[in-house]
Amino acid sequence: MSRQVIINADDFGLSPAVNGGIIRAYQAGGITSTSLMVNMPGSEDAVNASRWLQGLGIGLHFNLTYGKPLSNPASIPSLVRPDGVFHDGRTMRFRDAADVKKELDAQWNRMIGTGLIPTHLDSHHLLHQNDPVIYKVMAEKAVIENVPLRKSQIVHPLRGVQLPGMTDAVLLDTYGDSGAKQRLMRYLRSLPEGITEIVCHPGYVDDVLRGISEWTDIRERELSVFTDPDLAYAMQSMGIIPVNYTALKLPANILHPAPLSDHNPPRARRSRGKTGKSKSATRAGNASKSRRNARHFPMSRSHKRI
Repeated sequence: MSRQVIINADDFGLSPAVNGGIIRAYQAGGITSTSLMVNMPGSEDAVNASRWLQGLGIGLHFNLTYGKPLSNPASIPSLVRPDGVFHDGRTMRFRDAADVKKELDAQWNRMIGTGLIPTHLDSHHLLHQNDPVIYKVMAEKAVIENVPLRKSQIVHPLRGVQLPGMTDAVLLDTYGDSGAKQRLMRYLRSLPEGITEIVCHPGYVDDVLRGISEWTDIRERELSVFTDPDLAYAMQSMGIIPVNYTALKLPANILHPAPLSDHNPPRARRSRGKTGKSKSATRAGNASKSRRNARHFPMSRSHKRI
């Protein structure tokens, strides 16, 4: 069995400068995938850029902690403050599953409306890892839409819910310190067989980002790691195959995707991954082995809120 890696840059769409860093990392061969925040100031810029990034896998980065929802705030009271802005996520709080589903559907539909079909689902601030309510809602959505869900390092039992497709392993770490490159190389050397996702947050810094996120300069330090030519060379020399989420083979007949609305949805761009295969509904074959014998890397460092 081969060793394959998805290197996913979170926060595409957070700001134009973050977008620029993610694009540069992709062009350098340091990342293979990203995930889009559809309700943030850089989202339109990210969508426009994606039209010429045909090999970059783009998932939906579900966000409940930055900015304002796409749903009517009055219809999702457990997710917002009195001013209609999302709770910042610094503390655990009750989130009603119906509210989560409503906003997830709104963000999914917004991405589909841009012409992009998400390659996968993941979440900002590890929401679906830390909150079993969000995990269940996102797992159900992933099954309905027939897309993979980022693996959680915390096991949340799902009773009566079909498991979505996932990678065999996921690695959550940060790469802003002086030893980051060497640590990443160690991770690659110890990569297990199957498909592993490595999560990162490269980007440039602009005033938009400074007004939203506490994580600024560390993104540029991560960018230096994931644009280093040694990274692509190391993967090649180790026989590691860089892929995006289209490499996961999902059953084609789990459930029929829910209709977008009463009218015909816009024609979506079918981007192609590094294998050249379309990420359309032709993802047929056996369910990924990630549904059994799942493996996790230990968190070698604290995966902080970014």
